Amino acid sequence: MNGELSDDMLLAAIARGQRDALEALYDRFARLVYSFAYRVTGNVSHAEEIVQDVFVKVWRQAHAYNPALGKVSTWLLTIARRSAIDLHRRERRQQHESGEELFPILPDLAPTPDRVAEQSDLRSRIRQALAKLPEEQRQVVEWMYFQGYTQNEIAERFGWSLGTVKSRARLAMQKLRDELQSVGWEVEGRG
Repeated sequence: MNGELSDDMLLAAIARGQRDALEALYDRFARLVYSFAYRVTGNVSHAEEIVQDVFVKVWRQAHAYNPALGKVSTWLLTIARRSAIDLHRRERRQQHESGEELFPILPDLAPTPDRVAEQSDLRSRIRQALAKLPEEQRQVVEWMYFQGYTQNEIAERFGWSLGTVKSRARLAMQKLRDELQSVGWEVEGRG
């Protein structure tokens, strides 16, 4: 089921109570949600708790997803953000002597119409730029940035050396940066 259905279709199946659809969605997005949660909290157990909370909420609230408001991944990260804030508030209540922040409260990142349009334009430009990359470089970028794999994991998966993966990633990112800048898009990062 995992490879056959789109993200939206999986959520519709989850809303109908299909557990295998939840498992498939989990397989697709748990790594992304965990990475986000870990970046926010800096704590493995907090990140794991947030991942669990996100997918429990997906099971209970799949019917509330509205594809017109954004992609499934955006919806999941919004749930993760809220879960991180809730966790932060619980932790703060439980703190006794220490006035130290466990992790900062996150800014509200709810998409505005302008931001949604800008992100849509950027996604389109990135897809066009990715299509111009050699296959091996495109694979590395897709596995790193869209699937959430580390360079070591990619090297193992494809039987390439780590140096090869790093070179392909570096070359691909430079080509993407150059391509996006050539169409007037501001790109942050090293040149």
